Amino acid sequence: MATGVFTLKRCGVLVECGARLTAWFLTVVLLCSCAAAFARIDAAGSSDDASMQAQLFVTPNGKGEACTHRRPCTLQTAQERVRSLAPAMKGDIAITLLDGTYRMSAPLVLDARDSGRNGHVIVWRAATEHGAVLDGALRVRRWKLVNRKMNLWSAAVPAGTQSLQMFVDGKRAVRARGYGCKSPSQCRYTPEGLTGVDARLASFRRPQELVAVISARWRDFHCPVASIAGTTVTMAEPCWHNTVVDSKNGWSYASPKGKSFQGVEWFENAYELLGTPGQFYLDGQTSRLYYVPRADEDMKSADVELPVAKSLLDMSGTLDLPVHDVRFDGIVFMHTTWSGPDTPDGYVSLQAGYLVTGKRDKLPDNGEGMMRMPTAVTVLAGSQIAFDRDVFQALGTAGIALAGGTRNSMVNGCTFSDLSGGAVFVGDTTASPVDPRGKSSGNVVKRNVIDSVAQEYRDNVGIMGGFNDGLTIDHNTVENLPYTGISVGWGWNYEGNGDTQRNIRITHNRLSNFMLALHDGGAIYTQSQSPGSVVCANYIDFSGTSHANGIYLDERSRGYTVHDNVVWNTSKLSLSKGEKNDDQNRWLSAWASWSGNLVMTHNWSDDTHTKPHNPGSTKVFGPNSLELKSLPEEAKSVIANAGADALATEAADRCAPSR
Repeated sequence: MATGVFTLKRCGVLVECGARLTAWFLTVVLLCSCAAAFARIDAAGSSDDASMQAQLFVTPNGKGEACTHRRPCTLQTAQERVRSLAPAMKGDIAITLLDGTYRMSAPLVLDARDSGRNGHVIVWRAATEHGAVLDGALRVRRWKLVNRKMNLWSAAVPAGTQSLQMFVDGKRAVRARGYGCKSPSQCRYTPEGLTGVDARLASFRRPQELVAVISARWRDFHCPVASIAGTTVTMAEPCWHNTVVDSKNGWSYASPKGKSFQGVEWFENAYELLGTPGQFYLDGQTSRLYYVPRADEDMKSADVELPVAKSLLDMSGTLDLPVHDVRFDGIVFMHTTWSGPDTPDGYVSLQAGYLVTGKRDKLPDNGEGMMRMPTAVTVLAGSQIAFDRDVFQALGTAGIALAGGTRNSMVNGCTFSDLSGGAVFVGDTTASPVDPRGKSSGNVVKRNVIDSVAQEYRDNVGIMGGFNDGLTIDHNTVENLPYTGISVGWGWNYEGNGDTQRNIRITHNRLSNFMLALHDGGAIYTQSQSPGSVVCANYIDFSGTSHANGIYLDERSRGYTVHDNVVWNTSKLSLSKGEKNDDQNRWLSAWASWSGNLVMTHNWSDDTHTKPHNPGSTKVFGPNSLELKSLPEEAKSVIANAGADALATEAADRCAPSR
């Protein structure tokens, strides 16, 4: 359970949050319906504003400094006004974003000066829920048909435009791709690149712009091409070297030179690869965008959005001067991009959206020091920051990060869909920061819907918690992911014997359609020594998943109690289809002899694995109800109370710490 205590004002109700963080959001939701909280704000700002000290209004084309409903200003002008008002706050201050699209080429940047004071909160809110959109794209117009046979259309973009994503009428397009090769029958790894690729690639006008996309087990790689001669590819460095750099963990097993390498899935980013509807190519040298539309798209009227901003909101404090007491309500964060995969570093995943960058002679055994996937919204050294009913949609990056010592903050009731990376990052991957305040603590991720994320960078997960002292992940719906749903912890077996985090609570979540592309993960995945932690009352549906674990207590997972979970429709197929690792395809796996202090009781599953995977003196397994053909009423109650939309159907919370 979280140890911090903080207060947040919501719909006129002052909520205190402390040891019982697992319940407070539900109370807020029941007291404050979305309709009440986002009744349209009239000229006087008459919603739930009785306690407001000041209200400022902004619009995409705002002018002047009045910042009133009739004379709204810009986001930046409102920010300056708030900074002047904050030191003497006697009530909350609201910045109301009137409906519209706020085009952003750079993020809104907040620091400690933008914080609430004297126990009050700065509220950035949409006038109508989801009516205000912070949009990092430029709209591309004036399309012309340039090749009738291919149905290829083109439009000009500003010189210097860089983007790896495009959206047409709200639907994601993909960069032109093709000419993949299987290994070892076609292409093979060499220390410099690949041999045996399709000879046509060498004839492309700019083969050095190509990017090879590869996956191996749980890892995803996007490495640029340096040159092609015949059927031999020289890959860009340090990307290619970093894909195979190793540590005691044996990372090279899941790399292009490892046994799990099956070839290049596709090359992307060339004019010559165009032809498939829904694919595009951006020619940076001529500043022209090319696209083959889908059957239902009319390029004369289509809304074509090309993301150009890397991020939309950057909240950065320091450990001595955190940014604090700020809330974002009902705002849409949309359209970002990131050019990293096209640079010599490429995209080299270690795991779960953490990347190997720079020239590496070896990897640290504990995996520390990796770069986190960029996010549309980043909070560093924040305190009492809240994101409530916001939407993160159509992003070329990940969604949001609460990191760098952020504490007592929340992501509640938000929707994450169609993201290139993961949805939520909480905490960092350093077990023992130099300043202990640098470890994030007391944060809550609750009542969120996470659907179809990690669309491009497939190693990303729905919710990624690194090292945290107190983290609650409760009542989320997580579905349709290429890899793991919820992941917490880090460090493998190389953080020593001491505790690395504590009080991680993963409760009442609903997970389905996970592990759709990669391997060696699960619906819920844990690592590291985590006393006081619990995995409770989650509903995991294996439908659509053929090679995964339900609850995966990997490596040095210690200190977890796993109870009252329902893991259903478990896979019966993968082992017979060649899955060699016996730590996969189980309702629960705790395979490592160095895991321990685990209690795994009172769970329900139709899995036929009725014995503990790797028993030990500090692993308590059972009683559990396994090999079931149908579920008892108690298990059905768990299912009914799992996920973002579930109501509180049980008289008592079976996951309460006192249970």
